[in-house]
Parts: sequence; C-alpha cells; structure tokens
Amino acid sequence: MKVVVTSDQHLGYVNSDKCAFNAFLDSLSERSDVTHLVLLGDVVDMWRRDASGVFLEHHDTVTKLLTLKSKGVKVFYVAGNHDYHVLYLTNPAYPFNPFLKDLTLTDGPITYRLVHGYEFDPEQKEPFMAFLCRVMSDTGGVEEQALWTDYNHLKTILSKAEPSFIKADLAKMAERLHQRPEDRLKDSLNKINTTALNAVKPGEVLVFGHTHAPFINKVGTVVNSGSWVKDAATHNTYVELSDGKPRLFVFEGQEITERTGP
Repeated sequence: MKVVVTSDQHLGYVNSDKCAFNAFLDSLSERSDVTHLVLLGDVVDMWRRDASGVFLEHHDTVTKLLTLKSKGVKVFYVAGNHDYHVLYLTNPAYPFNPFLKDLTLTDGPITYRLVHGYEFDPEQKEPFMAFLCRVMSDTGGVEEQALWTDYNHLKTILSKAEPSFIKADLAKMAERLHQRPEDRLKDSLNKINTTALNAVKPGEVLVFGHTHAPFINKVGTVVNSGSWVKDAATHNTYVELSDGKPRLFVFEGQEITERTGP
C-alpha cells in the first residue's frame, strides 16, 4: 500500500497553484507504486466561488483524477470546510461518490486516520461551513453582507448550532473565517496542532490539513499535508504513507525531514 495524501488546493481561489497541482497529478499517473490517492478537503473553494461552476472551471483537473482512477488508483475525496457541500452530493453517478467526512485505512498493524482538520479548529462550526459553501455566485464572500445577516434564510441551518453561535454577529464571523489561514490562525496554530497530537490513538497515524502549515511530529504519528496556495510560506506539499510510516514532500522539491513536537 502506497497512499498519497494532498489537501487544500483551493481551486478557484486567485492564489491557488493549479498548474503545479495538475503537474503533480500527471506525475502520479507516471508512477506504478501509488495505490491510493486521498484528497483531504478544500480541493475546490466553494466559499469564494459558485459551488457548481468551480467544478466546471476545473474540469481538466477532475479529468486527471479520473485518469488515475482508470489506472487502478483508489481515489478518495474527504470534505473540508471550504468544500463541505460535497457531503450533500449523494448521487452515485458522481465520479468521487461517496464523498467522505473522514477516512480510515489499515496497513498491517497501523491505522491511517485522515481528516481535513477543521475538527481541531474551534472556530469552525459545521452548519456555518455548510452555509458558506452555498454562495452560488462568483461574487460571493463577505461582500454579500445581506446574505450573512439574513437570519430568516439561515435559521434552519443555525437551529442545529449552539445558542451562543446563533447569537453571534454573522457578518463578522463570515469576514473572519474568510481570512487566509496564515493570518487567522497565527495565534491559534499551536493550539490546533496540540489538539491534533492529543487526538492520536495507539497504533494510529493521523493525517490532516486545513492550517496550510505542513509538519510531521518527531515520532511520526501526526502529519499535516500543507496546501497548494501561494500564500503559504511552504506550499505544494503532500504526504506519502507506506509501511505505517508518513513522509512529507514538497512537489518538485525535497522531502521535509525536520520534525517538530512530540
């Protein structure tokens, strides 16, 4: 088993490095050792772009993924906060159906647990994540202030949330969540990483993305897959899992061998 994990392409976002990601997919097509490819969320950016149009715009990337499937690579799509809407796409005709909330793979005695990582970010609330994916316009985002403040439109979704969340200033929350992770998480990144480290179970390797800050811990039980956006200091990164061990790479660069944390 050779599992390749990649996340946070944010296709549709102006600073997404789509060209590099397409080249990466082409490179995977030339390899014979890859058995699984896991797209670990935020592949497309539905918070900034029309949810359906963004897939049409990046049909070439989808085609490359389907080519990998045709060659026998098992392709999995785990939802992130920016493409959480894919969990509502249940038609079996969709090429990546079922879309997943998380994924567990077993490699001998080791379990790989793969989640996007919004689970470790206390600012992310699933009802709001789902709503922000329903922009249905390429002019979406915080500019549509009336959309965020229309409680009558939101009440069905928000009724599932905790009372303190319902009472929050929706416009301000939307504006904050639309900040680049490099800015929004600068004061909470260590806390998010610590939460992830504490979530690891015995015999498990945990892989997540979301923060755009790739790392691998010293004992090799937690790895962050990074991102493919040019905003991040280190970007175009991906993870390989084999024989129970994670490795972290920069595409067309070097392996990241420096390890941090426990």
